[in-house]
Amino acid sequence: MMKTYELIIQMQQPSCGGKSPYKSEIRTVTTDDPVAYVQKLEPDSKLEVTELDDGAIMIMAQRNSAWIKYEFCED
Repeated sequence: MMKTYELIIQMQQPSCGGKSPYKSEIRTVTTDDPVAYVQKLEPDSKLEVTELDDGAIMIMAQRNSAWIKYEFCED
């Protein structure tokens, strides 16, 4: 069954020029499998999946030497 999630994506970026070391983005997505959703976005990345105490699903994707955090919170 498809569910709607608020997806928060946080990725590392160079902090040169006074920029924040992290770039964040918020999306609303509909999927029946958050892990499969991230695997499509990050096909060559190693994924670590954690279910948080509040029910959110956090998926960390390692791309080269940088980590990207995907956090799915059910609407």
